[in-house]
Amino acid sequence: MEKPFEYRRRPLSHQELENIARTDPKRAKRIIINRKSALRAKEKKKLYTCELEQRFQKLKSEAAQASLQFNLLQMEQKSLINENSMLKDHTKLTKQMIELQESKKDVIKKEIKFYQHFVPTQMCGTVGGNMVNNLIPVWVNNSSMAATQGLTLLHPVGQLSNQTRLPRPQPLRQ
Repeated sequence: MEKPFEYRRRPLSHQELENIARTDPKRAKRIIINRKSALRAKEKKKLYTCELEQRFQKLKSEAAQASLQFNLLQMEQKSLINENSMLKDHTKLTKQMIELQESKKDVIKKEIKFYQHFVPTQMCGTVGGNMVNNLIPVWVNNSSMAATQGLTLLHPVGQLSNQTRLPRPQPLRQ
């Protein structure tokens, strides 16, 4: 930076340089060498500045690309977090359904044991059109076990008791 009151030398003109070369050839040679050196320094500075500008543009484009990739990865991460949350919820619901089915299975097993121990009556019933013996007694037409099995109950002699098919239970809603 220049000082405000400093005297600045103006460059020598070509004619003044020739006059100095006649009187003091060493000084003129040094001035010419300094001018060439200054030109080389200016060119080198321009080249360096140009290279820095190119590097800056390259780094700027890489930063923009990295920023875009970062945003894409953030969106993908949010998507995966949401998917993971949904899968966890689905797993939780599935476990609850399994536990519910296991508890129903246990209740049905208890009912079967009850009927096997306390009701030794032999009877016939149909399951899917096949005759089955020793299922459940005739007086259990409306029991929950018969309803869950979807049975049509017959008298031991083979005659239809009420000729009604018990309804199947409705599946669990999610």
